[in-house]
Amino acid sequence: MSITEPAVLLNQQPRLVGVYAHLPFCDVKCAYCDFYSIAQRHVDAAFWARYAQRLERDLARQYELLSEDLPQPRLTSVFFGGGTPSKAPGFLFQKIITAVRAKFRLAGVEPEISAEANPESLTEQVLADWHAAGINRVSVGMQSLDEQVLKYLGRLYDPRAYKNVLPMIRRSGITNYSADFITGVPGQTTQSTLTDLKFALANGVSHVSLYQLTLEPGTLLKGRVESGKRLRPAEQQQVEQMDAAIDFLERQGFNRYEVSNFSVTGKLARHNLIYWTGRPYLGLGVAAHAFTGRRRFFHPRSLDKFMGEDYFLAEDPAVTTQDVLINWLRLRRKMNPAKILALYPAGKRAAVQAKLALGLEKGWLEESGRALALTHLGLKHTDSLLADLWNI
Repeated sequence: MSITEPAVLLNQQPRLVGVYAHLPFCDVKCAYCDFYSIAQRHVDAAFWARYAQRLERDLARQYELLSEDLPQPRLTSVFFGGGTPSKAPGFLFQKIITAVRAKFRLAGVEPEISAEANPESLTEQVLADWHAAGINRVSVGMQSLDEQVLKYLGRLYDPRAYKNVLPMIRRSGITNYSADFITGVPGQTTQSTLTDLKFALANGVSHVSLYQLTLEPGTLLKGRVESGKRLRPAEQQQVEQMDAAIDFLERQGFNRYEVSNFSVTGKLARHNLIYWTGRPYLGLGVAAHAFTGRRRFFHPRSLDKFMGEDYFLAEDPAVTTQDVLINWLRLRRKMNPAKILALYPAGKRAAVQAKLALGLEKGWLEESGRALALTHLGLKHTDSLLADLWNI
């Protein structure tokens, strides 16, 4: 394996940027979720108006910080996440999208503007408001159609909403939509996983996110498992279900371009690629994070602090350049090994090169010319490969 000298690679400033906006409210807090969210069924319009003003203020200041590190950034994506964005009123999306468009020049094509939704709160009126505001991609957090699986996960479940949500999006005029599912849940079968995927594909999704269940620290689900109230996920079951899902999706023309993400040609999640390729992004709203290309910033996980008049986001000094490996090693695409070496001081690069060579021997990596890429086997062992490279 031949690796060129990496000295100039990190000086190439990325120009494409994304904007994330966090909308924190949900009807209930799902047992497996470790994102910052607040369970509150009703949020009055007056609060959303104040929150939209805070997002606009946040945008203005973060754009100044971004411009200090990245002259003339080009917008490629906007993403409304949560929480449950489909609970928020239409005027908020219109206001923030208008403000973002006013700040940025575009990347040469229309930006991907996405919003997350769940089946219960997504309605024809919400979709009409989103379409009018400029949202052109919807990501539906379905998780499963299996009622027992959803019960284990602590999800609300309305069978009619789950059955109708994807056809409703199709009728709205938004043609680019994705469905999220979870696999490896105790009691879930391979057939159940495939039934979920067949339903999504039959209803026109162009992108699928399929996550293996993990017990995140501090979540209600982890506490229930540790107390014996819920069964612990079985690793072999997770592997079998994921392997079957990968085989099915790829036979249907969905390319696995990231550990947990599959798409048809041209429908990769453009906003998530911003994160995974180490490009800059703004993070608006409570608990959101931002990256200017050189510096990282974050908001605390406190809505009261974010809404305070004298509050502004803080810089995160703890992030190292090696942190980009966490995202690079999620992608199934060619990587210049010199870019990996450039993350390390010169004295450690021989050891890094040895670990990459070992990854080739194990079949975790494959070589194409002077580039490396993760194999399907390697995608199963990204944590091990990352640990090998991280601990040098």
